[in-house]
Amino acid sequence: MGLYRGTMSYARFFVRGDLPKTYQDRFMEAIRLRVFRELDPAEEIDQRAGWAACDTPFELDLTYDKVFFNNYLNLGLRIDTWRIPRSLFKAAFQRAEREVLAQSGEQKLSRAKKKGLEAVLKSRLRRKVIPAMRVFDLSWSLEEGVVRFFSGSPKVQEQMAELFEKTFDLELVADGIYLGAEHAEVDAATLVRLPKLSPLEL
Repeated sequence: MGLYRGTMSYARFFVRGDLPKTYQDRFMEAIRLRVFRELDPAEEIDQRAGWAACDTPFELDLTYDKVFFNNYLNLGLRIDTWRIPRSLFKAAFQRAEREVLAQSGEQKLSRAKKKGLEAVLKSRLRRKVIPAMRVFDLSWSLEEGVVRFFSGSPKVQEQMAELFEKTFDLELVADGIYLGAEHAEVDAATLVRLPKLSPLEL
């Protein structure tokens, strides 16, 4: 959310590195390799992140016209997570545990057997629930070398940066006073003094 509707609050990042000469073709190939894939109940992972079309998270067949707009590259970061209600899982586990104990004649399940039972139940319950989906817009000004990411969550920003760097093979650096001044081509003498400055209390 954020690029086309909703809040216009975003975090800014600078891209370090040069664009390849045929960057559109290379980027599209890399994006398609890391496009979002649906969670599988049989898998052990609880969360998956990947690229989707900006503003349309169910659109995973990404084409040039869905990604590039003039000098911008726009994407959606989709994150799906399995969230089984605790009360549901607890009730299901207690019932399954009683059944296993009755069949085995044991008084108590070992830690290993409990973990195995938990894994089986999670896989079974995942087939009855829909993963929670979150989507965050990203807009990369290719001329400026600036990425605007519409999420204030440090954890989500970290996930985005990791996926961005793997996809585009370019370094992504969070904005700050020093980086902003550096990007604005402030003279070297001023840049040297910036880290030594202290905030002024008014």
